[in-house]
Amino acid sequence: MPHLEANDNIEEPSNSLIFSLVADEDTKIILSNLPVFGANLTFREDIGEFENRNVYPNEVIGWLDYSQLTKLACLNQQQYFKAQYFEAQHFIKVEKNQLFFSQTVHVHSVNKNLEESKTILTFSIVSKPNRKVVSINQADY
Repeated sequence: MPHLEANDNIEEPSNSLIFSLVADEDTKIILSNLPVFGANLTFREDIGEFENRNVYPNEVIGWLDYSQLTKLACLNQQQYFKAQYFEAQHFIKVEKNQLFFSQTVHVHSVNKNLEESKTILTFSIVSKPNRKVVSINQADY
């Protein structure tokens, strides 16, 4: 049935690595709906709503002062229990001090208390959909 093949085009979280978006220990993080003067990082006040859903590259996740990503890093701790460090610019982009993911990600968890831990959220890259051509034959009707 051709309609079943169309379901293969739906984006789903990949079975790839899970990353933690973390900030430096001395970084001041604020939750707000607008950028906050004096904060190194401001994340959306409703960032908790990203938990267990896909976040697309056009969705603002927060704001950064001075447009520098040096306050952020991405870690992966799945391989041999040793943390792998990745520069944030591999996954995050900044435009006019706004923070975005550079590709579609699935957010697994969001830290509810940023004062106790500088881990902001965990995410994985969403696999690109498998684009198949679906042909419809007259005989299928």
